[in-house]
Amino acid sequence: MTPEEIVSDLNSKNRELLYVRKDFQHLTHEQVLALMDAAAMQGFRLGSNVALSMVKGTLLVQLSKSAGARTNKSGV
Repeated sequence: MTPEEIVSDLNSKNRELLYVRKDFQHLTHEQVLALMDAAAMQGFRLGSNVALSMVKGTLLVQLSKSAGARTNKSGV
């Protein structure tokens, strides 16, 4: 996912969660800041998970290539 897709996805989910609350128009300043912090943390986690998946995929491809090269050299 691109950063824009992550932000868009989180934005949609957070808006849904916010508007489910019947008191969303009466949130205090601190409640709004807490929601913003929670949204930022969700974005960080999602971005980190995407990055970790990409690294794992790259390592798997390199490992596969390395194993394939050893197999071809040994004639197995």
